[in-house]
Amino acid sequence: MSHSATFLRAAHAGQAALTRGWLASPVAAADAPVPESTAQVDAAVLNLQDGLRELQLTATPHVTAAAQDLYTAVRAAADAQFDLHIQNVSSTERLCALDEAAFTRHTDAVRQALEAFVAAAHREGVSVTATASDRAKAMRTAQAVQPDAAWLTHLSRRMPMRRIPDFVTEGVGDALEALRRDVIDFVDPELNTAHRRFADALARLDDEIGGTFTPDHDAAYSEVPPEWQRTAPERYAQTLRNLSRARDTVLDRYKELMNAMSRRGHLPTPQEPQPGSSVQITAGDNSPITVNAPYAHATQGGNASAGQPAPADQATGSTPLPWYRSGIFWGAVSALATVAGVVVAYLALGK
Repeated sequence: MSHSATFLRAAHAGQAALTRGWLASPVAAADAPVPESTAQVDAAVLNLQDGLRELQLTATPHVTAAAQDLYTAVRAAADAQFDLHIQNVSSTERLCALDEAAFTRHTDAVRQALEAFVAAAHREGVSVTATASDRAKAMRTAQAVQPDAAWLTHLSRRMPMRRIPDFVTEGVGDALEALRRDVIDFVDPELNTAHRRFADALARLDDEIGGTFTPDHDAAYSEVPPEWQRTAPERYAQTLRNLSRARDTVLDRYKELMNAMSRRGHLPTPQEPQPGSSVQITAGDNSPITVNAPYAHATQGGNASAGQPAPADQATGSTPLPWYRSGIFWGAVSALATVAGVVVAYLALGK
């Protein structure tokens, strides 16, 4: 049995003990033994306190807070009954009749605190069992409305909505269609509410964009007709306000939804980088195999090395040629021979 169930059983026992205590009469004398009803209430309060301490070790904060409120309500009712015993010794009236206001107030407080604890424990149980389903729903939602989508980035600049590019119109429509097509709701009430509010805001923006007009067939945008500034200035201003308000609501609801999913740990994590490609090659005769790769890794006692093969011109130029085999040397010799021939011809003409 879980600690929540144990605490709930102790709370029910305490509620029953308090009911018997309200129906009992005060002690007959100041030195009389403690009435059985009072002893039962005191024991129930102690058991509830022990259950609260165990619950605080394992329960979530909102369940623990609800349990603390329930214990406080039971303890306050027990203290009120004790005060009535002390103040009305030897009275034959029931405690509930001696102070009807206190009886009603404490009884209602215990009942409401008990209902609140049951609701909190139920939400915790639903959240635990629905984690996988809600995480999958969150991933589909994040895929339908990606934070770096062009249309969402454009809206986030909060520019005047006089002109709406076609990619914004299409992006809003596609996102809305994807959200509506996913008929599986979030199980978590907070996530479901945030998702519905965002979808409603997106639908409102889609409707407002539908009220704009395309100036011609070749335009890649729709706009609020600029001539309205002259012919219908109030309509022009109101249309711009409606568009801006719808856009701001979409951005606010989107932030609300993303933060709600983040608090539940349902936002998809960034993809890990994929490992490098690997090739497994086996030669039947154990002969060496050459594979060109930027890096290499061998296992099971094998050897591997990697490197970029040198270009052919670099490979041949790695060993310097002798000076007498250099093309530069023989080019210089040829040039000197040409000059000498010209000089000889000039001298011959001079004779």
